[in-house]
Amino acid sequence: MIKKLMLVAPIVLFLFFGLALWLNWFPYAENAIYDRLLMSEREPADNIIIIGIDERSIAEIGTWPWPRYYMAEAIEKLLDMGVAAIGVDILYDNYGPVTEYDQRLVEAVRRSSDRVVMGAVGVFKDDIETERLQVIDYLLPFEELNNVANTAFLNVIPDSDGIIRRALTTFAFGDETKTAFAIEIYRTYKRSLELAEEPLDDIIPTDRFGRYNIDYVGKAGTFTMLSLWDVINGNYPPEIYKDAIALIGPYAYGIGSDNYFTPIDRRIKTYGIEIHANTIQNLLQRNFKRSVHWGWNLAALAFFAFLSAFFYIKLKPALAAVAAVLMIVAQLVAAKLMYDHLGLIFACTYVLLFLVTAYLLQQILSVARAQHEKAHIRGLFGRFVAPEVVKEIISGNVSVELGGVLRDVTVLFVDIRGFTAFSEAHPPEKVVAMVNRYLNLTSTSIQQNGGTIDKYIGDATMAVFNAPNDLENHALCGVKAAWAMKVGSEPLRKEILQEFGVDLQFGIGVNTGQAVVGNMGSEFRMDYTVIGDTVNTAARLESSAQKGQIIISDAVYQQIKNHVEAKDLGELMVKNKKDGIHIYEVQKILEQGEGT
Repeated sequence: MIKKLMLVAPIVLFLFFGLALWLNWFPYAENAIYDRLLMSEREPADNIIIIGIDERSIAEIGTWPWPRYYMAEAIEKLLDMGVAAIGVDILYDNYGPVTEYDQRLVEAVRRSSDRVVMGAVGVFKDDIETERLQVIDYLLPFEELNNVANTAFLNVIPDSDGIIRRALTTFAFGDETKTAFAIEIYRTYKRSLELAEEPLDDIIPTDRFGRYNIDYVGKAGTFTMLSLWDVINGNYPPEIYKDAIALIGPYAYGIGSDNYFTPIDRRIKTYGIEIHANTIQNLLQRNFKRSVHWGWNLAALAFFAFLSAFFYIKLKPALAAVAAVLMIVAQLVAAKLMYDHLGLIFACTYVLLFLVTAYLLQQILSVARAQHEKAHIRGLFGRFVAPEVVKEIISGNVSVELGGVLRDVTVLFVDIRGFTAFSEAHPPEKVVAMVNRYLNLTSTSIQQNGGTIDKYIGDATMAVFNAPNDLENHALCGVKAAWAMKVGSEPLRKEILQEFGVDLQFGIGVNTGQAVVGNMGSEFRMDYTVIGDTVNTAARLESSAQKGQIIISDAVYQQIKNHVEAKDLGELMVKNKKDGIHIYEVQKILEQGEGT
């Protein structure tokens, strides 16, 4: 099941992130990668200069707003110095307090020969992120100025996180189409220098709102800034103005709120006039960044999904992590190269999230699979080796090398009396079924009383108590296990007696003492067992037991005599022993324990 999940997981994740890509579920993450990875600073255009209403000018002229003849003087000075186009990033929608100054500004614009673009502002009903961009009003310069001026809207619209990433080209107001400030200045510049003007509608990639991505040249202060006061007073060399685009606008905090965060600088705000400078340079250099079609992003996701499915499944976790890092780096490098050289914007976020999520999920599934296989192996292994031994081997408490240690143990042997006659008189399948029922009873009784099944010997079972796990009062536990076998076998004995006419009962022997416990055998085949005289004696006691008897040695009896009723059977002489063994028959357990 887990193996199938490991194969299916990449497909499910691919479908999930494909849907997320289509529905744009992670715009903030995508913007973060776009801002920090794709953007890079470069040289600003020499022919774009900013005429700043800066702190120096305010110090010389006074608090803003100024008398309008200062703006008229600046426009006249720039025209005389040979600028190709002038953009004024200020909305003069109302008449000033002095009519003479208003007329001075009107005359300065009138003599500009269509080289000046004055600012206008659209008033939007809805946020740009809604389905429609509705303009409810359009604020123009006061009437006389508007009659002589070329106007365009100054609006810049931040994304939902307050960052300006895109610029508007046009918007509709009533039956008219209004043009952006930067585009109108670009056209004015081309006409002024009599340069061929290519239709921008065919080359600017816009979204459904008419926006295009701004490829910022640099942070605030990147473009050449000249103080308006020094321009008016002729403090700059004339050649700096020749055939240039001059943008006049606020360049000091406190003059309105015309400053914004940009993708290239999220700490210091950039003045609106600088954002216009960036968009104009994009227009002049035909530097437009196009978001690739959703299908290409999906293809990139599918490609990396295929690679990750191969690497994550085939490689070990450490190497899979290296592969994940390399794929992430490769994807980011490819995105950066395509942005810089092809002008394409790929949605990196969804591939990155897929690679990380797929790696983590595969590792979780790998761990789950390893645990499942470990449990499966433990279950299978535990059918051939005592579960207690398996547990100890896995935990490292039992060595898997040949050798043993001497420790106190209690050994139990149990055999089925009458089994030989039964097996000779019945078919093998009935014999196997019957013996398995008896062995299941002996096994359950041993394990419920803390013992370890050492081995099955035909219809006999050998068990050891206090190895490999320490077991308090292991002699009593061994006798309780024997008693559980005796009691538990009665229903089975009656059933077999009625069905087959054979009386099958256990004969059990229990002894306690020191024995060697450990791995016995060879390097390629070993058995965890106990050997020694204690074991041999237990086997002799079992062979001497009659049907239904539990025979224990004196060593066992001395440890448990307060917990049982036992009949003294005297001494038992066994082969290869000069002295007899004092034995007892257990007739009752005085304190019932677990499993009895």
